Amino acid sequence: MDLNLVGTSGNEDYGYPVCSIAAGRVVHTGSHRVWGNVVLIEHPTLAQLLGLPYLATQYAHLAFVAVEEGDVVLAGEAIGSVGRGDPRAPFLAHLHFEVRRKPLPPDYWPGMNRKAIEEGYLDPVAFLATQAESEHRYWFPAGTLYSPKGRWTTQKAVVVNLSKLDLAQVRLNEPVSL
Repeated sequence: MDLNLVGTSGNEDYGYPVCSIAAGRVVHTGSHRVWGNVVLIEHPTLAQLLGLPYLATQYAHLAFVAVEEGDVVLAGEAIGSVGRGDPRAPFLAHLHFEVRRKPLPPDYWPGMNRKAIEEGYLDPVAFLATQAESEHRYWFPAGTLYSPKGRWTTQKAVVVNLSKLDLAQVRLNEPVSL
């Protein structure tokens, strides 16, 4: 899926931040023919929550990459910026976004092979429509809370809601023992 914020009339989106849709680990960064700069992130926690054996997102045509292979990123964390793809044959500025349901090489392209698309990918439009939230809510498998009484690390999932910049709301799925 190719995404433009401003539209397809030019390069107004060039340099706009690109953020990870979920927490995960960067498994590839690199420059590829046609794709330009690419970031591939695996999301094992989200895959588990959705009952999928594998889930990854790929962000391509990036102007700049702000992460390295092996980095752990959070939902909403900037990983790069919108670019134009291969500098030898650039496109108008946009983000190419994929949701992968099985491991594929970073520069894999299924072309018009419908079977390969259905087996390897989830529909990114449908995925974002069902999984994206307008609120700034992030899920973590565990977390550490700090208070005047000391530090406490959770054993279960933590949900942090940052919808209000002046009020971080934290939901714990276990009793706090501070």
